[in-house]
Amino acid sequence: LRRREEELRNEKLRAMMSQMRPHFIYNTLTSIYELCRENPSQAMRVIDDFTAYLQANFNAITATELIPFSEELRHTRTYLAVETALHGDDLSVDYDLETVAFRLPPLTLQPIVENAVKHGIAPMTGTGTLTIRSEGAQDAYVITAEDDGAIYFSSGTTGFPKAILHAHASLTHAAKVEQAHHGQTRDDVF
Repeated sequence: LRRREEELRNEKLRAMMSQMRPHFIYNTLTSIYELCRENPSQAMRVIDDFTAYLQANFNAITATELIPFSEELRHTRTYLAVETALHGDDLSVDYDLETVAFRLPPLTLQPIVENAVKHGIAPMTGTGTLTIRSEGAQDAYVITAEDDGAIYFSSGTTGFPKAILHAHASLTHAAKVEQAHHGQTRDDVF
């Protein structure tokens, strides 16, 4: 169990690092620098959003449980707020959220949204629209990020079978029970 947890933690670290592209960080910091002169109050909002975005990525490294979709959506919205600061009015976001009452692994929605922005909307001239959808099927939850950009396959969809999410939650609970039984804390395990 410890080896699998270590592997999972390393996978999360790699996923988080892939999300923190140096180019995105550089562009964000450059935009904040320019906003400090032109619009200090907007610069403060972007700093708040960027900080929340980074904090969520750092928290994902150590996350061992599924998180509520609403939390992942909040992280995605902070990412989109930063992107809006970079792209101005060229990014419009619509939400079609049929269901939000489910849990999923951290850093699930934000990467497919980022892909839609980076490959679909950013290359466009004019305003691009990103639509984020969530729906529950009989045996799965489906999240879609769809853009109206120039690239043909510019939408991303990911689905989570309810049974697998339930099994993950059960395994996480079992690991906590095992830790409590042996007197270990989470810090002892990692």
